[in-house]
Amino acid sequence: MKKITSPTLGSKSGPKSTRKRGRQFDTRFLVRELGSETWPDFARIVEKHNGVWGGCWCVAFHLNRSEEKEWTGKHRALKEKLVRADRSHAALVYDGTDIVGWCQFGSPAELPARLGGFNRLGEALPDWRITCFFVDRDHRKEGVAKAALQGALRIIAAKGGGTVDGYPIDTRGKPYSSSFLWGGSQSMFTELGFRPLGALGTSKWVMRKVVRKAR
Repeated sequence: MKKITSPTLGSKSGPKSTRKRGRQFDTRFLVRELGSETWPDFARIVEKHNGVWGGCWCVAFHLNRSEEKEWTGKHRALKEKLVRADRSHAALVYDGTDIVGWCQFGSPAELPARLGGFNRLGEALPDWRITCFFVDRDHRKEGVAKAALQGALRIIAAKGGGTVDGYPIDTRGKPYSSSFLWGGSQSMFTELGFRPLGALGTSKWVMRKVVRKAR
């Protein structure tokens, strides 16, 4: 499985190495793709956080309304089933041997939920969706989410690229706890080249970026 190193900003602790390309980058974090090989590491961090978001196991965007009741209480089993069938994707951020966060991505067919607001914008569906982030409570405000998003974009490029949508929150002038920024921040997406398509309510946005196929 291909490993993707991802530069990090604002890390506070842990072993570090640097290299120069006009500026220094912290290469503390390693990004790997979610899959059968990395599933045990993923399961470990989710279990540490009691299933994440009240037992979601990061399956909410996989389930249409009609499927939610069927899988109530069985999210772990569903997630493992999807991962082992190569139908659930994420960029996993490692600090040493432990996952400290991730960014979920996938096609609209793979992640069909919560498209109602998007559909009202009148835009064509993207090739890929960046649906949610999670960061270990012991590693927040260390640049994990940004490393995950960078990693997801590199993996998407390796898979052929295309249009990529995210659903970040505009945090400017608003008190948001980092534990509730599951969609990421608008400033982070802007920094990595995403442009707004339209608003979903008062603070949530749809942002898009075209990712070229990796050479």
